[in-house]
Formats: sequence, C-alpha cells, structure tokens
Amino acid sequence: MDKTKLNDLVLYLTGMAMKPVLDDELWKTYGYSKRPKSGSVFHKMLPDKFELEDYITKDVLTMGLIDILNAIKKSNKSSEDQLLIAFGVVDQFAETTKHMFPTEDFVDYLLSSYSSYVKSDKAKIHEPWIIKSKDKLNKKNFAKYMVGTITLLGTETHNGDFFLDTSILKNTIDNSVIDEKLKVSLPEDKHKKYIDLLSNHIFNL
Repeated sequence: MDKTKLNDLVLYLTGMAMKPVLDDELWKTYGYSKRPKSGSVFHKMLPDKFELEDYITKDVLTMGLIDILNAIKKSNKSSEDQLLIAFGVVDQFAETTKHMFPTEDFVDYLLSSYSSYVKSDKAKIHEPWIIKSKDKLNKKNFAKYMVGTITLLGTETHNGDFFLDTSILKNTIDNSVIDEKLKVSLPEDKHKKYIDLLSNHIFNL
C-alpha cells in the first residue's frame, strides 16, 4: 500500500477537521433548517444577527481541529514529525478561515479550548463549551447553543472525541511518510511562534 505523503496528509486532515461544520444535520440540532451559507461580508456588517452562527462555526471548527491534534498525538510518529504535521494543519486552517476570523485570535482560542478540553471529564466534554458560551451569547442564542451542544455531545460517551474517530485517523497518520518539505501559507516570521505554541501547549515538548 502506498504511503500518504506529508502535504497530502496535511490537506486530508485539514479537510476532515472542517467536515463537521459542513454537515446539515449538525446545524439542524441548533435549530437551523440546514447549514447557513451567508457571505462573510454580511457577518461583519450585522454581527448581532449572525452571532449564533459565527459562534457555532468557530466552536465546531475548533472541536474538529482538537480531534485532529489528538489523532496526531496518538500516532506512532516521532515528536518532531507530530509537531510538523500539526503545524501544517494549523497553517492550512489559518489560510482557509482567515476570511472568518484573524489567525492569531483563532490560534489563541484553539489553545485555550484545548487546555479546557484536557482538564475536562471526557464523558462530559460538552460542559466547558457550554459554560464558556454563557458569557458570549445573548440569552436566546445561549439556550439554542446549549440544547444543540448537549444533543450532539452530551448524550453518549465519546471516548474523548468530538466528531471524528481519532483511532481511525491515527492509522492514516501512521501510514504516511515524512519525506518532503512542508508547504505553508503563513508568513515566515510566524512559523517559530506557532510551532512554539503548539509545542508548549499541545504537545508538551
């Protein structure tokens, strides 16, 4: 079986991390008829109107990315290779979502969310997200967010995963080869910063 090359692996993992937010069924649990598709310009002009949609988008993307990072950590790759793959995924994530929120804000949100995840009861991984949302959303949107998040994550044991099976993703990562230079979009002066943040806060290297 051919092994997946580094840059193809990064693109695949990034796509998997984003897959949940594209699922109509997920959005239905929050009261939408299907996944909303309004343009980002309207979100900037009318932030109150799109408050819940933007909040769900950011949280679901973050949860998907946490699943990917956990799969990378479970893999049999060396610590250095794990960090390289993770940086590649975060870089692709930043490039894809830069029209939605500033990269530094998203990375900060990812790190704080991951810290809360690590400390949480893995049978109740929804609880920190609901607690955090109470101060971010108006009462009506908070109620919808709480019901939707409990419906998605609070009714069964997820073995620490949000939406993606990290054991299956681990096998994909194990069956990859790190034999090419990583392609990145972030400016060079940001590379060390984000690698250090991932190393210190996610991989504890």
